[in-house]
Formats: sequence, C-alpha cells, structure tokens
Amino acid sequence: MPQITKLKAQKNQKRVNVFVDHKFSFGLSLNEAVKLGLFVGQKSSDQEIEKLFFKSQLEKFYQKTLNFLSFRPRSEKEINDYIQKKLFKSSAGVDELKKKIKDKIINKLKKQMLIDDYKFACWWLEQRLAFRPKGKKMLYLELRQKGVVQDIIEKTLAQLPDYKFEDLASALVDKKIRLYEKLPLFKQKQKLFEFLQRRGFEYSIIKKVIDEKLKKG
Repeated sequence: MPQITKLKAQKNQKRVNVFVDHKFSFGLSLNEAVKLGLFVGQKSSDQEIEKLFFKSQLEKFYQKTLNFLSFRPRSEKEINDYIQKKLFKSSAGVDELKKKIKDKIINKLKKQMLIDDYKFACWWLEQRLAFRPKGKKMLYLELRQKGVVQDIIEKTLAQLPDYKFEDLASALVDKKIRLYEKLPLFKQKQKLFEFLQRRGFEYSIIKKVIDEKLKKG
C-alpha cells in the first residue's frame, strides 16, 4: 500500500510537497494538508492517493486560472484553452483525470459567474470601439475567434446602432485623409475604401462616409 514518506514545505510556506514511497507525488496547500491530517508514515490506498492528487491539481490550477482572469475578462474558450495548455503541459497525472479537473474548474467558474460569454462580448465591443475602432464584420470575426457563439455576437452587435459605426468610420477617415490629399480623387476614394474595408466596416457605411468626406466628387 502506498505510503506518505515525506512532507516538505514549498518556498512560499503556504503549500507542501507530498512524497509517496520516496517520490514526489503532488503539492497541496498547507491548510488542506492539515485539514486532511496528512502525516509521514501514513498509508493510503491507490484510490485515496488519486483523490489527493485530484484535489491538489484542482486547487493549483483553479488558482492559476483565477490569476489569468484577473488581468481582463475572458471568454469560455480562452479559459478552456488556458487550462488545457497549463494542465496538459504538466507531466503528472493521466489525461482522463486532467479532463475531469478541467471540467470541474470550468463548472466552478460558471457557478461563480466568472464565465459569461455575453458579458465578455459586451466588454470586448466596448474596449474595441473605445481604443481600436473596427466595423461590425471585424468585431464579429474577432468574437468568433474567441469562441463566442453566433447568437450572443448578434445580440451584442444589435445593440450598437449604425450611426455609431458611421461616426467611428468618419473619425478614422479624418486621420487618414491627409495622407492621400495629393492623389487624384478616385485614388483617394480607393485608398480610403480599402482602409475601412480592412477594418471590417460594411459597404454602405464606407460609401456614405467617403462620399460625405470627399463631397461625392
């Protein structure tokens, strides 16, 4: 039967490394180790050791994920990808157990309302429109790449009126138009059209803004 042969405090003094049969097995928070009453010489079944490993990894990667979330809101896909990368990069544990740990963390974060793709999409659009203006097409593509489902994207984009995007496109043209003022009029239109198109603005908005800026010349 497996035996705990060593309990060694980690550098931060808040976690301990657990050695089973003289080999490092996993780390646990000091509080958890005390709560479980672990001690050197303790014998446990394989199932009990596996439960301890599960608890240690769940705790460890949950805290890492909370730190990942502390920098900015994340979509469910971003969080899932982060846990997948961090957890499966670790050599400890079998893939089936790691998947259970990942699912447990995702479910826990959902219950705590820390995963909400609708709120994430609203935040993403707000940030983009304030600091990196883009059209609906580009915003839609970015949110799809973040794993947000179509219904949520359409719902959030529908809250933004066309005049908002017209204002954004107009402001962008104001910054660019001086670069092309020496070009023939048709060339100016072409350059500005391509610029706004790359930013994901719709044709109708692009045409309206450029015609207004260049007086339909």
